[in-house]
Amino acid sequence: METEKAVRSPAAARVAKVSVGVLFLAWLVDYIDRLVITLALPEIGQEFSLGETEQGLVLTAFFITYSLFQIPGGIMADSWGAKRTMLVAATGWSVFTAACGLARGLGSMLALRAAFGALQGIFPAASIKAVSERTTRRQRLTANGVMSASNPLGAAIAPMVAAPLVAAFGWRGAFFAVALLGLAMVLVLWKGLPPALTRSATEVADSGTDAPAGAPAAGTEGKEETAGEATAPAQVPVRDALCLLRSSVMWRFTLMFCGFNIIGWGLVSWVPTFLRESKGVTLTGAGVLAGIPWVGAAVSMVLGGYVFDRWLRGNHRRVVIPVMLVTAVLLVFMVRAETAGEFILFETCGTLVMYLAYMQIFGLPLRMLPAEYAGVGGGMVNFGGQLAGAISPFVMGFLAERYSFEAAFSFLVFGAGLAVLGALITPQTASAFRAGLGRHLRTPADSPATELS
Repeated sequence: METEKAVRSPAAARVAKVSVGVLFLAWLVDYIDRLVITLALPEIGQEFSLGETEQGLVLTAFFITYSLFQIPGGIMADSWGAKRTMLVAATGWSVFTAACGLARGLGSMLALRAAFGALQGIFPAASIKAVSERTTRRQRLTANGVMSASNPLGAAIAPMVAAPLVAAFGWRGAFFAVALLGLAMVLVLWKGLPPALTRSATEVADSGTDAPAGAPAAGTEGKEETAGEATAPAQVPVRDALCLLRSSVMWRFTLMFCGFNIIGWGLVSWVPTFLRESKGVTLTGAGVLAGIPWVGAAVSMVLGGYVFDRWLRGNHRRVVIPVMLVTAVLLVFMVRAETAGEFILFETCGTLVMYLAYMQIFGLPLRMLPAEYAGVGGGMVNFGGQLAGAISPFVMGFLAERYSFEAAFSFLVFGAGLAVLGALITPQTASAFRAGLGRHLRTPADSPATELS
């Protein structure tokens, strides 16, 4: 009874809701800043005389550093603090968004996009840790699902925002405009994100202890996590966080998410250009059409997390494998579509199905890890997803220039196969997951292991 009252503490519930809301908005702005270039790419290519392969390289430059900085971002969040890390990231990426509008050629654009990617790269793991510090274990998968729904929703909104900006101000002006939006978000994140819950609050739901959960500890208002057992989950030493990098179990989840996101980043990166150059769609029309599939994906992501959390725990293969196989079939139909409308229809069906598996791939290890390791654990899994962003746009650009856009989009079926392979080799239960982690996870005595039931 005490545990139930703790879990339902109004103050703790408010912290969770406000935190997820603020981080949801931060991720939306993250995506708008990131994806404005996909609408501007034809204009950039024309001004700098770039073919599809070089345009793909511009996209890939971002993802190389973005993926490489996922794990350092997790280590920073675990050892330095989630909120500080996010503020540095958001301020830095906003500055370099504006700087991209000053590029004078391929070389400078590549350098600026790489710097932009590094700063955005330290944000995801920090946001995951921030959620883990402000929710109970029982809330965590759902909270991450809601926050992560901002990703496909951001992919939907970004083209609709970017297309009018590019049309009105040119591609350079569009970068300046979305940079201002990013700086505004820094203020919201700084002032709006609540302090972390007490450690007992974050663990009580699944631990079964009688320690009372609650709102931020007295005297912590307006501060980042402070030292001491009565406040937020402890910040772990860097050497302990690095131990998790030796876990093959975590790298298997990384592989699975890489396959999943080969599809996602391939679609996000090249559909707007494909619609304009191959289907004769206007700039504004391409922005609207490119956004439609991702609205459905956002709904599908939340629904998939809810269904798994309630009825399908303990064996994510039952979700991931059939979902990715059906997605592969829908991608084939998409590639063979003759009109822009048919293409978007099959893409929408594909994203609706595919994102049912998102939380089983990305969120499951985060639920099972203690909050102290959420930063580096999230960074490891997300590294695979963003490595896909380094691979997919460049490979697709090469295939489009050398062969056709049909060949480029056919490459996405490979991603579905990779996700299926990852599902076959990852642990299916909490006990198997913990056994696989073994000595690589130094769990604090007051952070009990998590069960999925």
